[in-house]
Amino acid sequence: MAHSLSLCRSVAVEVERVALNALGLRRGARTRVGGDALHPQFRLRTTARFPPGHWALDVGHWSFFSTVALACSIAASVHAAPASFPVEEATIAGIQAAYLSGKTTAHEVTQAYLDRIAAYDKKGPYLNSLITVSTRALADADKLDAELKSTGKLAGPLHGIPVIVKDNLDTTDMPTSSGVALFRDFVPPKDAFIVARLRAAGAIVLAKSSLSELAMGLADSINSALPGFTRNPYNTAHASGGSSGGTGVALAANFGTVGIGTDTGGSVRAPSSINNLVGIRPTVGLVSRTGMGPLDSVRDTPGPMGRDVEDVARLLDVMACVDPADARTAPATGKIPKTYTAFLDKNGLKGVRLGVLRQALTRQDGADPEVVALFEKAISDLRAAGAVIVDDFTVPGFEKFPSPPQTAAQTKADWERFFAYEGPTFPVKTVAELRDAPMGKRVHPLHAPRVAEIAAITKSPEEDPQTIQGLKDEQMYRDKFGAAMDAAHVDALIFPVWNFPPKINGDRGQTPQGSLTFIGSATQWPVVVVPMGFVGENLPMGFQFFGRPWTEGQLIKFAYAYEQATHHRRPPVNAPPLGESFAQKFIGTWKLIAINERDAASGRETPAARGAADGQLIYAANGRLSVQIVRTGRESLPPGSADGFSSYFGRWELSTAEGCMIHHQDGNLSVKQIGQAAKRYYTFDAAGHLSLATPPAKRDDGRALSTVFVWERIE
Repeated sequence: MAHSLSLCRSVAVEVERVALNALGLRRGARTRVGGDALHPQFRLRTTARFPPGHWALDVGHWSFFSTVALACSIAASVHAAPASFPVEEATIAGIQAAYLSGKTTAHEVTQAYLDRIAAYDKKGPYLNSLITVSTRALADADKLDAELKSTGKLAGPLHGIPVIVKDNLDTTDMPTSSGVALFRDFVPPKDAFIVARLRAAGAIVLAKSSLSELAMGLADSINSALPGFTRNPYNTAHASGGSSGGTGVALAANFGTVGIGTDTGGSVRAPSSINNLVGIRPTVGLVSRTGMGPLDSVRDTPGPMGRDVEDVARLLDVMACVDPADARTAPATGKIPKTYTAFLDKNGLKGVRLGVLRQALTRQDGADPEVVALFEKAISDLRAAGAVIVDDFTVPGFEKFPSPPQTAAQTKADWERFFAYEGPTFPVKTVAELRDAPMGKRVHPLHAPRVAEIAAITKSPEEDPQTIQGLKDEQMYRDKFGAAMDAAHVDALIFPVWNFPPKINGDRGQTPQGSLTFIGSATQWPVVVVPMGFVGENLPMGFQFFGRPWTEGQLIKFAYAYEQATHHRRPPVNAPPLGESFAQKFIGTWKLIAINERDAASGRETPAARGAADGQLIYAANGRLSVQIVRTGRESLPPGSADGFSSYFGRWELSTAEGCMIHHQDGNLSVKQIGQAAKRYYTFDAAGHLSLATPPAKRDDGRALSTVFVWERIE
């Protein structure tokens, strides 16, 4: 423990020192740095909110809100249980490339995720995101490994991909509880339609995720099947979003590669936004609901969730399908493209007309200034990526539109229909039986009043005035939004998911939520959520691309182009790589000890003409990066010269398939290098020194040379 605390303090000091040195400032300074020498993204601020020894370094979209918290997370991860494969932030394409090249196996990847679940879900930060973890996942992985070895081919588009499934989707190998204690041990007789498609595509159903009970809830996730709230991995005092909060937290914390949520009033979008994820609420009917616990069958739809747009598009490829057992999917016939990955275009925003729904920012309680500022930055980034921003877009009368309710009559009819669908072994047949469950098996007290209200309703949806009016209001939404979008000639609308930051767990109505998910729910039209940055104490926020029916492909294109231009995704510091994972070998603070030149033809290294005077490299556990390099010979240069000095920040990406670290440069003293994805080919020597080599480049004498930076870890 003493060693961990010592390392914690050491890393904190070094993080602070390198940032201050890079800016030429002293600890405690309250100077705003300006002038031509530094790019305007680099600025230092201190505030009364931070105690002595804490500061915030605003570097583009990244804020070190607590150096000690960052350092302690790095130190703690050194002593965590091992994981054998660097699954942190791994993608479908990256994992499958590693399978095909023989660099890893489905067993190894699955075990790595299981190790992370064991370390972080019910221990440590106690994220509380999963209800059941599969006991057959490794056996499924072994079968896939054997098939690949035998055939040399992947079994399907999701071969060996561990998936997190929300626990209101039926699985035959694990219970499906919908978060209800009374249903905790119920194992369905057949898989949900989309779960069966996952398995057929080669996916490994790794775990069933927690949710707000019976899919009721939007800001948080709590139920009677598990004690306590699901906790936001970026700041565990805060809520996960609901009702698919378990899937959101599990993916953010790298417990699986991709996942499935369900969305009625916003339950894919809400947790995607505040867990730094991408999520899609498809057009109702694009994805089957057969075997899914309902809340309102008019609006219900499963949706894919993941850490990047490409993974979510790949998952949607498998999920989208006409299901004869779900009549709502019939209109999808002929509307499903061969693959949604065809829409992944980095230039996909050029010339696209996007309407800004500013009316959404002025409803009811208004909006938090930090969220508004973040959204304004997103608009600016969209414009910079080539989008035509229609800033005067309006939907006439929107301010007075009612929010169509999820009615008790519709929910009761849907629940009791689903209870019957689940078969004779299901614990209840009516909502009244659920309400009157034995003590210890009843729904959570926060949800009991709503369940009692639903049980007491006597009218069918066809007779219920509130349900009838709600359907009329939803048609009005479709008519009004469609007409306004046509009149403005916009391809999609943009607006935040939330007008306020994530709630503190337990805040149920004490402070405004500002959810803006009701628009997609009322229309039943598609929405893609993408991260737009962070507010407050490391709290993620996202915004929505809202489109016309069946335009998922176009929305994916817009979201992908924005994502590639901004790269707001970063993993939470509360769930760092485990102690002996390969990624952990890089995480920490490194001192520059040498600069060499390597001949590409012979491999021979010689000291560079201008060697290492000083330098520091930080690979943070949350995926952030800071590099400062000072070469010898600067003492003879004029004051203020940047020659022989480089400094940049951004995020790191480990590509084991290429044997390199990729330095994504969000900010750089050299403005021309901002946005670069610089590859640095790594090796470790017997002493543990890390060498990072640039790609070879031809010199004037015709030789191809790499520059090799040699780093020594600071303990």
